[in-house]
Amino acid sequence: MTLSDMEMDRDWKPTGKVRPQSTMAQAFSSALDSAFMLDSDVNHLSLTIDQKKQQMAIQTRELENLQARIREAEERLKAQSHHSVSASSAGRTPGDHDRPSDSREQSGRSVHQYNESAQASRS
Repeated sequence: MTLSDMEMDRDWKPTGKVRPQSTMAQAFSSALDSAFMLDSDVNHLSLTIDQKKQQMAIQTRELENLQARIREAEERLKAQSHHSVSASSAGRTPGDHDRPSDSREQSGRSVHQYNESAQASRS
């Protein structure tokens, strides 16, 4: 019993092996791709992805540098405020730095209002 071409095609199952391509088949495939611009979309997407990766790497480095500068500024500010608190409380008795000075009490302003005005004048 001989099988017809249709039966053979229907019964054919691909094997896991990859068939080698001849250079003529590769050239023909390449010519079709370039004629119909099949690879251009893939190449464009690949280039776009590479550019985005480079941009992300640059922005990550910039962010790390900014974070380091912020940490340094915070440390300097903390050291400066610690130094100024130490210097201002050196002439006072313990606990004096917790309550407002007499001049602030006499002016009728709260500690919060005094701090706000002091911060505004620094800006």
